[in-house]
Amino acid sequence: MNLRMPGFAVPFMLCAFAVAPAHAAGPSYAEKLATSGTITIATTGNAPPMTTVGTDGKLTGFDVELCRRIAEGLELKTEFVRVDFSATIPGLKAGRFDMICSATARTPQRLASPDLYMTEPTIENFSTLLVKAGTTITTVADAKGKTVGAVRGGQENKLLADIFGSDITITTYPGIAEEILDLKNGRIDAIAINYVTASQHVKEDAALKVLKPGFTVDGVSPYTHALIVSRSQPELLEAVNTELKRLKDSGELAALEKEWIGGN
Repeated sequence: MNLRMPGFAVPFMLCAFAVAPAHAAGPSYAEKLATSGTITIATTGNAPPMTTVGTDGKLTGFDVELCRRIAEGLELKTEFVRVDFSATIPGLKAGRFDMICSATARTPQRLASPDLYMTEPTIENFSTLLVKAGTTITTVADAKGKTVGAVRGGQENKLLADIFGSDITITTYPGIAEEILDLKNGRIDAIAINYVTASQHVKEDAALKVLKPGFTVDGVSPYTHALIVSRSQPELLEAVNTELKRLKDSGELAALEKEWIGGN
């Protein structure tokens, strides 16, 4: 998938680590897991194709299946916990979860956080607007003076405020489904959202339109996705990054991206 916008080139390189295999006997991170022998993962299940609920009622999607592959490599069981996006990081800090796997942007603020670690990048993405087909909003700059929805805890809230200041009204939501309902009912004019997820909704609903190109803000959009682990688990971060490198080198990461994201 090529989501690069003009002037944007993200070096997609996972670092190599000179360490023993992450699943070697008695890894130090195992003692700190929320449940012994299991990696407990927070995800929303409402940001397709990254995290969603399949027709069988089970969680799936690019991020979810990636985390399953990682857990398998670490010889751990997986337990996914569905929560609103705004509850993912507080739950990680409280020790309820071992990892966050939910279409999370790898932003400078999160990389500098004293509470969490972000893994090496997984895919490329950018923030944009999802609007109703036929709207007068044809570029992201047209959000000025409008009411725009954003998911609580997502990076789009700050992005909108930094770009438009008081020239925009931001309405926050627990999830994307609630935003889309209000968009269709005319309560908001647009939704600030990542391009990959917006494109999936457009595929499924001709009444919606995604704008491209999207927002361009240094270090904020475009961006890469990553998984998140607690700052108390540097060994787990190292193990997950080692698995990410293995999946990249084997071609499994690219195959998952092709399966779930394709040519969005």
